[in-house]
Amino acid sequence: MKRFIAYTVAGILLASATICCADSLCRETVAGKDRDGALEEYAKVLASGKSNKDMAAIYNNRGYAEYKKEFCDQAIAYYNRAITLNPKLADAYFNRGNAYRDKGLLDIAIDDYTTAIRFAHNNASAYNNRGLAYFMKNLYEQAIDDYDTAIRLAPKDVKAYNNRAVAYYKKGLSERAMADFNRTIGIDPALANAYFNRAIVYNDKGFYDLAIADYTKALVLDPRNSNAYNNRGIAYRHKGLYDQAIADYSKAIELNPRNANAYTHRGNAYYDKRLYALAEIDYSKAIELDPGYEYLYLRLLNAAWMRKGEVAGALERLRQYEASVVSIGPLRAVSLYYLGSGSKNDRYILATIASTKDEKRHSEMLCEAYFFLGVKRFADDDRLGAKDYFSRSIETKAVDCDEYYSSKAMLQRMN
Repeated sequence: MKRFIAYTVAGILLASATICCADSLCRETVAGKDRDGALEEYAKVLASGKSNKDMAAIYNNRGYAEYKKEFCDQAIAYYNRAITLNPKLADAYFNRGNAYRDKGLLDIAIDDYTTAIRFAHNNASAYNNRGLAYFMKNLYEQAIDDYDTAIRLAPKDVKAYNNRAVAYYKKGLSERAMADFNRTIGIDPALANAYFNRAIVYNDKGFYDLAIADYTKALVLDPRNSNAYNNRGIAYRHKGLYDQAIADYSKAIELNPRNANAYTHRGNAYYDKRLYALAEIDYSKAIELDPGYEYLYLRLLNAAWMRKGEVAGALERLRQYEASVVSIGPLRAVSLYYLGSGSKNDRYILATIASTKDEKRHSEMLCEAYFFLGVKRFADDDRLGAKDYFSRSIETKAVDCDEYYSSKAMLQRMN
């Protein structure tokens, strides 16, 4: 979810690849049929006195079995033993790179993938996963270069196409991203992630029906994908279909009760439908799950103002947050204005946005700020001032911003 705008959604989905030496025990472990039993068998084999090369392969497999049980430290210890016994075992470097990546040690992971490539230069999976590590470091060009190589080596590898599409998307190259998602689906029509990711691009372009269709397909393939329900709800809300949106947010919450995004979006939908008490409940739950997100405290106060409910309590929660968390930027400027902090006013809020050079980001920030200013004017019984700010919010045409729709809802309430 974007931290300033209450629009997206769980992140676009990447795909990694993992390999190991292909003995029967390892394949059994990968299949997940009896991991504990496989580990026990490995322990017996490790005591059998095989050659260094054979033992290295066995240690690598034992490490992979531990990795599948999410024991990264134990896995790394076995990979280390494998590499000591056979310093040219590419699989062990590759697998250790995966474990380091999962631990967030990206530079070490990249080094291991690079070594794996040196010993097995046609390993498409190593290029794909090194690309993923570069991506996680926001090094999108390096990531794309590695995905290009992975695709050249394995032209039918959907993971590399999907991941390159994600990197293109992050660079703002949506047409290239769309082309790669289309290729991914052409190769593997049953890959739910590809439909999910393509739907995000469609939604960004304003093609909401196409986005809804892709999220629906993703859910057919992966019915328990909480994020797909959340995102389809966003697309429905963008079309003004609030009941369908709320139903999808509710399903997302049912599948993942800790999905703060879904509570936030459902709260915004309830707000737009003037169900302010329900909105307050959802914002409060989202705060419980994500207490460091300033936006939620502001929306909670907005809902309290609308129904003239627990305004004092909402103000106090915002005051406590402001006092305990140091922050700068437009959201903090709005918080200080709401709390009546000195000279902080609408001009101060807009001045904090003026220096933003990214045009799209600038429009989204203005859309949100105008909405918050309009709500304050409305709460202060300044209807003309409120209408002016809500109209300005809509004029930004920042359709990715939840406040664009909430401003429309406020104008409808006032007409």
